Amino acid sequence: MTQGFGALGTDETLARPRQTVASVVGVARGRHLLGRDWASAWLFLAPCMLVLVGLIGYPFVSAILLSFQAKLVGSPGAWVGLQNYYDLLFGRDLSGAFFQSVRVSVLYTLVAQVLKLVLGMSMALLLHEQFRGRMFMRALFFIPWAVPTLIAGLTWKWMYDGTSVGLLNMLVLRLGVTNELVQWLGNYNLALWSVVVAVVWASTPFWAMMFLAGLQAIPGELYEAAEIDGADVFQRFRSITLPGLAPIIIITAMLSTIWTANSINFVYVLTGGGPANATMIFPLLAYQVGVAGAQRLGMGATISLFFFPVFLVLIYFLTKRMLAEEER
Repeated sequence: MTQGFGALGTDETLARPRQTVASVVGVARGRHLLGRDWASAWLFLAPCMLVLVGLIGYPFVSAILLSFQAKLVGSPGAWVGLQNYYDLLFGRDLSGAFFQSVRVSVLYTLVAQVLKLVLGMSMALLLHEQFRGRMFMRALFFIPWAVPTLIAGLTWKWMYDGTSVGLLNMLVLRLGVTNELVQWLGNYNLALWSVVVAVVWASTPFWAMMFLAGLQAIPGELYEAAEIDGADVFQRFRSITLPGLAPIIIITAMLSTIWTANSINFVYVLTGGGPANATMIFPLLAYQVGVAGAQRLGMGATISLFFFPVFLVLIYFLTKRMLAEEER
């Protein structure tokens, strides 16, 4: 019996059924990929692929073709090659406005992202603590993110009104901060920062929501052990909270950067790019050149596509990071 048990327990004998099962599974997978399962998969994916091609692929290819044409709204286009890109960088009529929009877009996006990170983290840390009325405060803090952009933009425009009707002017006059009306959206030095405040108000709850979900996933035992070891609040935040939230911070920052840099809603409603292009971000410039103002569709497409490589890199790293998190 000992010999029989030993013979059955050898590696060679046990390996045969494993190899047989593996080969059968491999053949079965091959049949499924080439048989009904493969056809069924493509059948279910077909509607999604049609939507992607129709709503993303076709407009994107059309925009690339338009960027190589001198085309006005309602007239046929003429192929000009890279002339639009040359005029955008070195031409007299648009190069100044374009580089101004680049500077404003970078400053606008960078400052907004930093403020969202700091305020979102502060909100998440506060709402993560146990206190009476925490659920009510969570609902209250997340309201700005649920307000439609148009409604939020019009509300902030009323608050920034340069007359005595504006809420902020009423406050500064009654508090005695100044005796003159402040042109929040009409002053070249204040307009951009006024828009940034509105954007941060509307977008910070999204950051707080992401960070709060990440905080709830960090084991509480880590904080208890660190507290027993004598670590203070800042040491626990630096050693436990930040490393635990690092993946979420990266993903949220990349997503928000893409959304903020490409969105024209608040800028369009509040200032329309003025005064004197102080708040002219590049997507709004593309809209005004291509549709609203000059109606030069070719140049508008060129402005929009100029930053596509930057966003493509962000999307690549964002996708790579998210897939890596799923594999874990």
